[in-house]
Amino acid sequence: MIGQANIKNFLLNFLWKDRENRTWWMAGIGVLVLEFVVFKAYYPFANYTGDSYYYLDAAASNADVGTWPVAYSKFLRLVSVFAHSDTVLVALQFLFLQSCKLFFLFSLIYWVHPGIWIKKGLFLFVIIDPMPLYVANYVGSDSLFIGLSVLWLSSLVWVMYRPGLWLLTVHALLLLACFAVRYNAIYYPGVSLVAFLLSPRSRKFKIAGLACSAILLLWSVLFTSQKMEEVTGKRQFSAFGGWQLANNALYMYEHIPPNRRRPMPKEFEGLEKMVREHMDTLVRVKLTQHDIIWQNFYLWDERGPLIHYQNREFKNDRRSSEFKKWACVGPLYEEYAIYLIRQFPLEYVEQFMMPNMLKFAVPPAEFMGMYNMGLDSVARVAKDWFQYKSPRIAYHNSINQTVWVASWYPVFGAIANALFMLAGIGVFLMRLTNVSKTVARLLILMSTLWLLNFGFSVFSAPIVLRYQLFPVTVFCCVGSILAEKLWKMA
Repeated sequence: MIGQANIKNFLLNFLWKDRENRTWWMAGIGVLVLEFVVFKAYYPFANYTGDSYYYLDAAASNADVGTWPVAYSKFLRLVSVFAHSDTVLVALQFLFLQSCKLFFLFSLIYWVHPGIWIKKGLFLFVIIDPMPLYVANYVGSDSLFIGLSVLWLSSLVWVMYRPGLWLLTVHALLLLACFAVRYNAIYYPGVSLVAFLLSPRSRKFKIAGLACSAILLLWSVLFTSQKMEEVTGKRQFSAFGGWQLANNALYMYEHIPPNRRRPMPKEFEGLEKMVREHMDTLVRVKLTQHDIIWQNFYLWDERGPLIHYQNREFKNDRRSSEFKKWACVGPLYEEYAIYLIRQFPLEYVEQFMMPNMLKFAVPPAEFMGMYNMGLDSVARVAKDWFQYKSPRIAYHNSINQTVWVASWYPVFGAIANALFMLAGIGVFLMRLTNVSKTVARLLILMSTLWLLNFGFSVFSAPIVLRYQLFPVTVFCCVGSILAEKLWKMA
């Protein structure tokens, strides 16, 4: 097959037999190993957030469903077969993430042929970028999800330019893996659709590729829904989606005056009563900077009406697990949130989506800005899983728990987004017909990714830095290449 011949040429001739390219990526791997060794000398322990303990609990119990997708918990179990060392886990996460980024960069170089200085600059960016070290040091799904997302996008680059039948399976599996690790990949099929439409292959090939992906994703949804029904008694895909949407809607509902609140359908009356009682006393609830900036008060705080309602509904239930109680109210919260958003769509845009747009430009650091959430110890499940001698963890005496990279990286992300947008608009205004089909296709694909990521991020959940690291990396690389093409065109 033509596609197989090209990937063979890419791996053997372009990456291995080409002396310059081979020197670059081999030197890059050497620098990455050195970076990791130095980093672990300062940070010998992995980093933890509240999410880490959910993943570890799911790994310890080998759960098939949980608060978040359990694929990362399965990954933890796989690593534990070989070693119960957090250093091994972090090393695997870091090398996987950086290898995926290098593969994406060399794929762009192979097909788009940027100039030597752009090529060198992007290579140095991928190698010396400090953020992957901090991301990989977390016990969390971020590094795995970012790496898989970069690989998935790389497969779309190959789909656009010289696809082979083997790529249908590879792309579908990568898309499924992204979706299994984090549901943020829900908009990825839209990007895949555009890539297949831009592919030079036949209509049958495009339909086969999209159908293969759709079948695997449908299987994943049905499997998860069935497991959720077995655990909670209710058939649903993601209980967290209902909680998150309700959290978003209530941030909007805070600003609706009492005289505009309408009578609720019967199924929402009990929840609405608690919500209104909370809203009427909201001025007496002391919100922290965490609650204000990250906008997740209604998700986790027991003073909020969502947890209050859940506790009341299961007040006399001593048999159900905490997860079952939490998941069972998810569908109700989703329906309630959709009802509120339909009642006040403009207010939802103004009070939730508009602030999110500002965060999209410069996302807050959230957990990225502080090591171990400012604590000096870890939960028992982490101590047992990684076989620590003590729950107390420490770092090098010369540093504090504040992550300095997180203070300036959001600004770098804003620059990367601006670079891509300005270069893309410039190329478009110069007319796509004046550039090669390769560059035009790349611009269309990446513009689709930008728009869908923007829409999903702004509408669905509070925006934080770690959720935007994948697009920042991609748009920095592609924006630089487009800017060079625009310069040459001008």
